[in-house]
Amino acid sequence: MLEPASGPAECQRRSGQRIVVFDFDLTITRWDTASRFFRWLLWRNPWRLLVVFLALPMLGPLLLWRQARWVPMRFAVWVATLGRTLDSLPALVEEHIDSLPNGHASVMLPAAIEHLKAHLQNGDKVVIATGCLQPLAAGLLERAGLGEVPLVASTLRPLLGGLVRDQHCFGQNKVSMLTAQGFGPPWDIAYTDHHADLPVLLLSSESHLVSPKEKCLARIEQALSSQPNILLWR
Repeated sequence: MLEPASGPAECQRRSGQRIVVFDFDLTITRWDTASRFFRWLLWRNPWRLLVVFLALPMLGPLLLWRQARWVPMRFAVWVATLGRTLDSLPALVEEHIDSLPNGHASVMLPAAIEHLKAHLQNGDKVVIATGCLQPLAAGLLERAGLGEVPLVASTLRPLLGGLVRDQHCFGQNKVSMLTAQGFGPPWDIAYTDHHADLPVLLLSSESHLVSPKEKCLARIEQALSSQPNILLWR
């Protein structure tokens, strides 16, 4: 097996093929897909909502503290997945997508899909790196006809009868996970909507921001040496 430094991305770079990294949520999609999926799981069973509600007095205040928000969020994911297994997630994802008013079409941004496909047609190597849950992102991409695009996404692991976060493809960890999958930096082009992807943007030659919020844009512009391109897809 080749080491990441000599993996597919490095071979493609030597052959002149550009490496393009796309974020997923709010870059290719209209909303945060994982949050909506887990809310859907909670609402399916009233008892799950009751458990979350009973825990609010203790966990709710932590939502006000940025560094501790992961605690109530992880608890909500655990409750939403109690009694579920990793193997059951793909079927739940399909059911969730089918429950949307227009299926996957209501989630995906047409302009983003058009841009992504244009890169593929131009011979670029596209990889999607996202904090979204792997089965969920994979299911949506498959429905959009992009199932063959390499995907690096967050994973879950079993814990006490439910599921909790394992590898979170977010922030600096996104760089590590891309590298582990053979798509290490530097990258030629990066698309994102959020400053959380600054570790990726700083290692990319060209940056594209999708409908960024004002504070997010200011933070990114301050960190980058070159002006990012703004794309108003949402």
